[in-house]
Amino acid sequence: MNEMSNVGAAPAQPTSAWRSPWVIGWIGLVVVVLGVNITMVVLAIATNPGLVSKDYYEEGQDVEQMIVSRMAEGPGWTMRIDVPAEVAAQTPTKVYYVVVDKAGQPVSPDQVTYLAYRPSDATRDFSRPMIEEGRGRYTAEVVFPLAGVWDTAVAVRDGDAEYSVSLRVSVARP
Repeated sequence: MNEMSNVGAAPAQPTSAWRSPWVIGWIGLVVVVLGVNITMVVLAIATNPGLVSKDYYEEGQDVEQMIVSRMAEGPGWTMRIDVPAEVAAQTPTKVYYVVVDKAGQPVSPDQVTYLAYRPSDATRDFSRPMIEEGRGRYTAEVVFPLAGVWDTAVAVRDGDAEYSVSLRVSVARP
């Protein structure tokens, strides 16, 4: 008899697709992704460090020309920066620099300076004069203020000429 009682009843109304949890879930996911993307764009614009130069192409050509000319007129020295394998932020670290001429004899330039550049924050850049430990061997004690990647270089001045060698250093948290 139950079957007969349903025969005269009105058919059930279909529910709207907007009430389906699957549709609501997909719409929610799209809204969240768009919200995160908009937030990232706003943060990228608001916190831009401004490290890009307006005339970067010309400056790049100038740097390349300078490198080529220095290599052509260079003294043929072999220069090396020695940094300990484990460097921690806010910890004094001894950095060494060794320079020899073409014949392998130590060289004593007029001035040697250690430079450290923070690629993401130019306000943390620093430099230290290096002290001659022995002929052709220099040292400086440095303290990296922050953990992360640092571009370092040793600039050598010998008379009017200036030469440099660079090294990327990864600094660990203290």
